Formats: sequence, structure tokens, C-alpha cells
Amino acid sequence: MIKIVKDKSFESGYYGINNIALKNEGSKRRRWIMKKRSFRKIWMVAMSVLLIFMATGCGKNNEKEEKKVTTSSGEELPVLRVAIMPFVTSLPTEYIVENNLDEKAGFKIETIMFSTGAPMNEALAADEWDVGAMGAAAVTGVANYDMMIIGEVLESTDGLAVFTKPDSKMAKVKGTNPSFPSVLGDADSVKGTTISLPVGTAQHFTTLKWLEKIGLEGTDVNIVNMETAQAYQALQAGEADATALNVPTFFEAEKDGMVQVGNLADLGTRYVDMVVANRKAVEKKEELLQKYISVLFEANAALEADKEAAAELMHQWLTDVGAETSLENCKSDLERVFFISKEDMGERTIGTFAKELGEFYVDQGQLEPDVIDKLDNNVIDKFTK
Repeated sequence: MIKIVKDKSFESGYYGINNIALKNEGSKRRRWIMKKRSFRKIWMVAMSVLLIFMATGCGKNNEKEEKKVTTSSGEELPVLRVAIMPFVTSLPTEYIVENNLDEKAGFKIETIMFSTGAPMNEALAADEWDVGAMGAAAVTGVANYDMMIIGEVLESTDGLAVFTKPDSKMAKVKGTNPSFPSVLGDADSVKGTTISLPVGTAQHFTTLKWLEKIGLEGTDVNIVNMETAQAYQALQAGEADATALNVPTFFEAEKDGMVQVGNLADLGTRYVDMVVANRKAVEKKEELLQKYISVLFEANAALEADKEAAAELMHQWLTDVGAETSLENCKSDLERVFFISKEDMGERTIGTFAKELGEFYVDQGQLEPDVIDKLDNNVIDKFTK
């Protein structure tokens, strides 16, 4: 039998230290393995959360792009989000919906109402609509929100003007510009005055054109941004010296005896309302947009052929959405516009009016020069050919 004697020197010697080192090393290794496993668990949880987030996000995006509705007949149709305004500009879309032309063409229109083109532009940045129609605001939409111009809705010959009170100094000045004899006012009577209007709209454009004809620019007056109804109230209350109006407020001002100092129809410009679109829709919903343009032309032809029926539809629609108007106003509004059909488009060039607007805004210092290049790139005719 061999007796093992514990040697203190042995326990405290090299081998003893090494044994402790091995134990420590083993503990460290176990802790490292545990940390590695913990890190792996944390990483796996994080990746799972990320994948869920991505899946949810993608699901939402796909839902926007592939949203469908079931019709009363049980048919499932893709949805096209159409931005509208309570003006004649959007009447063709109302005609499409009222006559189920969208469903017959294999899609469903979902309308989103806006008061003017400016908030409609802002909503485009949030991807809230696919297609719509507007006038002058389309240029700022292209410049600031990458909006696309893909067609034309109508051309108007009246209904946009700058008004002032009969006793205003500018109302009494005639003949400033012999080339435009109907224009009233001059630099002395207009410079420094306050003009109320919704900025970035057709009324704004009309005002700038009028100022140009009397030798002034937008910076020579005080332009106050207001919605059309409030802008007219400001003139009536004496808070503004002039205001720029479109219909139906245009007709109210005429009835109230206000004086037109500049009407766009007399300023050398033919005003066009255009079909505008979200670039995402142009790239991902091409088929739906083509169907929309096709039924839009069908609606335009029907509205142009029967202005009486168009007035009744317009009056009922505007009443339903809470806009103040009358059947007579609707008739007057329709008398000043020409709805553009597919055949008409064969003799027109999309974007001509938009480019004229863009160049004018650049000359006036309202937009940067690069808007001209943007208009060249963002005006397309493939849907109207």
C-alpha cells in the first residue's frame, strides 16, 4: 500500500498553481460559452423582431398597392385612389363613379376630397392618392413632390379673375396696356396693395399674369394666403384691396357688383386642368391608370355632349359634399369649359400649359429654374396615345 502524503509545498507549488489556473481557465471558458449563448439568444430575438417588423411593413405597403374591394355583385376589384376637389375639374370622376364606369372597366375608384390643389400636393408626399386632376398647382406638385402629368381634363375660357371694389383706385384706371384693353389698374394704383388668394393655385397664377400686364411683379404687392371663400370675405370686409377668385365665388363677386381688373381669359392664356399622378402609381399601377384614363375620356365626351345633364349631376354632387352652389352657377361654370376627349388629345400636346406656367413662375422668381427640366421628365403621354 502506498501512502500518499500531502505536501504543502506541492499544493502551493507549480502544479498547485497550474491546477488553479486550469480551474480558472475552465470557469472563464464556461462563462464565455454562456455569454456566447446569451448573445446568440439576444441576436436571434432581435432578428426575429426585425423580420416581424419587415414583414409587417411590407404587408402594409403591399396592402396599399394591392388593395381590393368586393362589389355588390360579389366581384373583387383592385382599388385606385383618386384625389378630387369640389370643382368642375373633378366632375368627370363623379360621372365615372355615378355610372359605374370604373367597375365595368375592372377596377374601383376610392375618392379622397381636397379643398384645393395645395393640400392635395402635400398629401402626395404622404402617398395618400394615386391619380387626380388640377390646374396651376400641378406645376408646384412637379417641382416639389415629383408629381407626374399624364393627361388633360378640360380647358377653360373664363371663371378666373382678380376682383376689387367699385370705388377702388385701381378699378378706375384704364388703358395701361393697349395690348390688353380690358385690364384695369396701373403701377401707382396697385403697388403696395394687399391681395388675398390661395397661394400656388390658378388664382395665384392669374394674379401674377395681371400684375405682369401692368408692369409689376408679385413682390410689389402683399399677397396673403387664404382659401377662396375667406379671400373674398377679406375683400368685402376691407381687409384686402383685391382678391383672386375662381368659380363659384367668381359668380358671387360678379353678382355683388365687384369689378374685374384682370380676367385670365383676357390675359393671353388658355387655362388647362391636367390629369396628375403619383409616380409610385405610374410605376406600379400602370394598368389601372390606363383604365382610368380610358373611362375619363368616356366621361368627358358624355359631359361635353349634354351640358344640361352635366349641370344637374354637378349640382347634386356639390350639394352632397357640402359645397355651396346653385344649379345656375353650375350651368354658368360648364358654359366656360370644354371637356377634352380622346379624339381631342390627338391634336394636343400634354404639358404645353404646364410648361408655360413653369416658365412664368421661374421668371417671376416663384420657382427655381430646375422646374423646367422636371417638367420635361415628368410629363408623359403614354396613357393618352
